[in-house]
Amino acid sequence: MIILKKWYTGVVHSHTTHSDGNLTPTQLVKKAEKIGLDFLIITDHNQFCDYIPKSDKVLVIPGTELTDDTWGHTNIWGVKEPIDNFKCESYAEWERKIAMAREKGAFICMNHPMCSNCGWHWPLEPEKVDCVEVWNSPQHTDNMIATAWWQDELRKGKKIPAVGGSDFHMDYVVTAHLDNPVTRVYAEECTQDAILNAIKAGHTTISPSVKGQTIYITSDDGIIGDTVKLTDTTKVTVSVDCLKKNQTLKIIDNSGLKYSYKATSTEPFAVTLPVESEGFISAQVEYDLHPLYSAVYGKVEQKILHSKNTGKLPPFIYSQTGAIYFEK
Repeated sequence: MIILKKWYTGVVHSHTTHSDGNLTPTQLVKKAEKIGLDFLIITDHNQFCDYIPKSDKVLVIPGTELTDDTWGHTNIWGVKEPIDNFKCESYAEWERKIAMAREKGAFICMNHPMCSNCGWHWPLEPEKVDCVEVWNSPQHTDNMIATAWWQDELRKGKKIPAVGGSDFHMDYVVTAHLDNPVTRVYAEECTQDAILNAIKAGHTTISPSVKGQTIYITSDDGIIGDTVKLTDTTKVTVSVDCLKKNQTLKIIDNSGLKYSYKATSTEPFAVTLPVESEGFISAQVEYDLHPLYSAVYGKVEQKILHSKNTGKLPPFIYSQTGAIYFEK
């Protein structure tokens, strides 16, 4: 039997009225159906996902967000009751709970590790989880810091899958929040096992919305998340389905910035480059904020997210990929 893989689009981090969201699980699933998600993971704070609304259009995956505002937030996916309780007062206790969840078949995600408001204050050991949420909620400065940290960890030889989670609680007046961002997953089928195993394998790319810009990376038959054998003729292709005018595509590797291109018009874009050394390659599209918007948004970050950034906001990431790896 020939299995044709494809990209599925979903939300990996969301909340309902079972914790601090403003939609019931049924309402949230209806919203997911309306905007065209393929899958949705419900991750209420310190609550077991004991009710999964049925849907013919969206795969709904149970989850929970193990939440300790002092130490960190951890998403646990795929099991309705993965741990015995939500008390977690030491790193050893966190490790015990994660081991318990894994024994039951759960998948583990380190959430918003560089968040100024509720970041990760356990030891930063991404090798102990299945993936890291490098982009949390609508784009902001903390995510730029998280992405840079993640890339530094990749330079140490670690292979760390990356996801983006909208962390949906509610929509705001000017923002449709559920699919900002989404994680696209390259999987054999849209089933719980296939989606979660594909995330664990690193087959992910992150877009600003269901219909938003997407970046892909390929090298021969390899895609994002794969390890490709490095030879003298190895090349990598990075493509963007719609690169907007004045946006900049950046390709990153172990040495830093490998390639940069600023678009002069809005159109699809692709580039093929030689791969000259072992390590990783990832890609991201960045844009500069308008000075007035930057000043206002900076104040919002400081007030709501308790951001420590008091200067000019950096270029923001508009879309980004996980990593592809090269070894001799």
